[in-house]
Amino acid sequence: MKNLSQYKEKVNARELLVQALYEFSFGHNSAKSIEDSFRKDFRKTKIDYILFRNIFSHITKDISELKKVVSEIAEVEMFGIRTIEVMEMNIILIIQAESSLEQTPREILIDEGVRLSKKFCSQNSYKFINATLEKILKS
Repeated sequence: MKNLSQYKEKVNARELLVQALYEFSFGHNSAKSIEDSFRKDFRKTKIDYILFRNIFSHITKDISELKKVVSEIAEVEMFGIRTIEVMEMNIILIIQAESSLEQTPREILIDEGVRLSKKFCSQNSYKFINATLEKILKS
């Protein structure tokens, strides 16, 4: 694994985004209340809050449309799955949003998607996420 210490604030922001979107997926709290809660609870952690806020608001504003795009591109049958799991979808959405909002290189985005999937998803999810991100970030 690469040394990510110099990018720790962005790495932490992406990890919090996975958690915030997971909470948002239950539909119990508004995007604003989740964002406020995360800012309050993790204020002592080194986090790029601008990245967190921009990506979180981008995704939560158009989540249905963004999920539709991912579902159309992802080749789920190739991996023998019926649906995309919540955490897998969230990671793909984060990377997709960062790709459209930031100037982060494609290779770093794919590496981060794989890293996040190894941390938050099932054992072989990284293969699906890697292949899906390769297709999404190609265009």
